[in-house]
Amino acid sequence: MNMPVRVLHVVTKMNRAGTETMIMNLFRHIDRDKVQFDFAVCTEEHCDYDDEILSLGGILYRYPQYVGVNHFSYVRWWNNFFARHPEYKIVHGHIGSTAAIYLKIAKKNGSYTVAHSHGTLEPLSLRSIVWRMYSYPTRHIADHFFGCSMTALVTRYGKKVAHDSRRAKVFNNAIDAALYTYDENARTKVRKELKIIENMWVIGTIGRLSPEKNPHMTIQILKELKNRGEKFKFLWVGVGKLKDEIEREALDSDLADEIQMLGLRTDVPQVLQAMDAFILPSIWEGLGIVAIEAQAAGLPTLCSDQIPVEAKLTEFCEFIDVDNVELWVDKLIEVKDAARKNTYDDIVKGNYDIHNVSKWLEYFYLSKY
Repeated sequence: MNMPVRVLHVVTKMNRAGTETMIMNLFRHIDRDKVQFDFAVCTEEHCDYDDEILSLGGILYRYPQYVGVNHFSYVRWWNNFFARHPEYKIVHGHIGSTAAIYLKIAKKNGSYTVAHSHGTLEPLSLRSIVWRMYSYPTRHIADHFFGCSMTALVTRYGKKVAHDSRRAKVFNNAIDAALYTYDENARTKVRKELKIIENMWVIGTIGRLSPEKNPHMTIQILKELKNRGEKFKFLWVGVGKLKDEIEREALDSDLADEIQMLGLRTDVPQVLQAMDAFILPSIWEGLGIVAIEAQAAGLPTLCSDQIPVEAKLTEFCEFIDVDNVELWVDKLIEVKDAARKNTYDDIVKGNYDIHNVSKWLEYFYLSKY
């Protein structure tokens, strides 16, 4: 039998986050008799997806985290790795900060290289300036470029690369749309688990508690909603470095009874069924895959105007001024009694269903081998 083409994905760690979940969705649905995923990670910790990766036939390699002062040992590790592993004819890089290093070495060793942008550039800061300096050469190194949106392609690799259809593609962060289709039984079950009373208005969001997700804005929106006399529960799925700070702010804003912090969940499709509206007030996003998931669940989905337009797949999605608390609250009240609808066909039509996208990626890899 012919062995499958082994593709090396270079990531940070395989925990439950947007990029990692997207890769795992692809891994589950691609024909693994033809294409097998392996992963290079820069952590020694046991991560959320590690066991599943191994069960699906993947291999985990652990490379050193790049901290600047270890530049030469970092380069040496990758040189040694590709010298020992000539089987990797395709290397798919998801870590932009050092892609110019490891993709260059991979290419020197005969691999076809893919640079994948999962986000737009952060606002200017010392950290983001250094990141841009390190990542800039990637546009002159990689053989092919993916971006989760056109904005993600342009900001990372420049207009010339982004608009070259032979070398660049907007690669949709696909989901298994059927898993998210509205299910009244799942809604009832999750609401019962969370002790949400019947007919309670439930709003929610999903994402890391970190600056780019704009969690302080979420608190301001909920505070104003309560000031207007609205009764609601807010389901907050996610963890992050701002968790303690946001929980204190919720207490100070008298929102302890309204907000339920759910942490990490493995049943996101079901939790979405329990909601009546979804908000994503991010300051920046490469795409905002959770907005796709929320629409797939038939939810009114309110996104900040900083989220790429590609995120809109249904009539239920609207973009709102990221700084306008009053407008967010107005729109939430406007969709309060919106009826749920099966949006499966909209997700498939928008080419965000994993079955179609994984088939395309399989063909892409095989054509480059």
